[in-house]
Amino acid sequence: MIKNFEELLITASSITDKRVVVAFPNNEETLLAVTQALSKRLANFILVGDEAIIRKKITLDGGIPAGIEIINEPVVNNALHASIDIIRQGRGDVLLKGGVDTGTLMKVVLHEESGLRTGRLLSDVFIFEYPIRKENKLIMITDGGLTLSPNLQDKVELINNAVEVAHSLGNMNPRVAVLSATEFVNPKLQSTVDAAELTKMNEDGQIKGCTVYGPLALDNAISVEAADEKGIKSPVAGNAEILVLPSIEAANIFAKGTTYLAGFRLAHVIVGGKIPILIPSRADKSDAKMLSIALGVMMSSFNKM
Repeated sequence: MIKNFEELLITASSITDKRVVVAFPNNEETLLAVTQALSKRLANFILVGDEAIIRKKITLDGGIPAGIEIINEPVVNNALHASIDIIRQGRGDVLLKGGVDTGTLMKVVLHEESGLRTGRLLSDVFIFEYPIRKENKLIMITDGGLTLSPNLQDKVELINNAVEVAHSLGNMNPRVAVLSATEFVNPKLQSTVDAAELTKMNEDGQIKGCTVYGPLALDNAISVEAADEKGIKSPVAGNAEILVLPSIEAANIFAKGTTYLAGFRLAHVIVGGKIPILIPSRADKSDAKMLSIALGVMMSSFNKM
């Protein structure tokens, strides 16, 4: 099982022949992530955007690094559609967002003609490395990127998508905490009601490949001491590896807090489509984008097994 980001990079580098299509890579951190990923042999790249800008920023020793193909599409919308066409033609395995906002990219991805939909809910799985843990340091958060206000069935799909990511990393029974503001079921707080129902669905075999428990507050989910103090008896309590948040606001704010307040490393991937889609924030540093590339490579390989 992959337990930290260094193990992720080592394992992803052993997977060959993966091609990442980068949609409109006109910003420094994206192009730096591409060169870093190349140096670690994570993938080859097709860069779709303004060729003059790309060449100016990525040229090394007078030339373009091996493993990079550039397709000149200087207009954003054209670059996005060209990137989707490359994926649809089978020439790319992972789609990476460059210097374009997520909403613009996903509007093209979600269009019926893109051919990237599968009928499943698409959701973003955010991973941070929690250094305090001695064993599996990777904790997932969902969904801070796409699903605005998930209902019960949406949360089932969020769990299934996150579990798929965990399985791709070799964690075949991830511990899933369904979070709220309390560990008690309160009929006036829908997130606690949903959490209890999801726990029962897992016990009844309707949600497979993981162990689900909730409701849990954040402290009870990731701190063994807090869970013990409150007498919560579950293998998930204090040891959660997937955190299901009640709304996009909660997940997005929490995920960014792990980065900007705690300084933890991160990666994330959209799953549920035909290929992994990477939507790192344009403000993310190259390390986060490179780790997301490694995660996308792992997911692409797992989906084709």
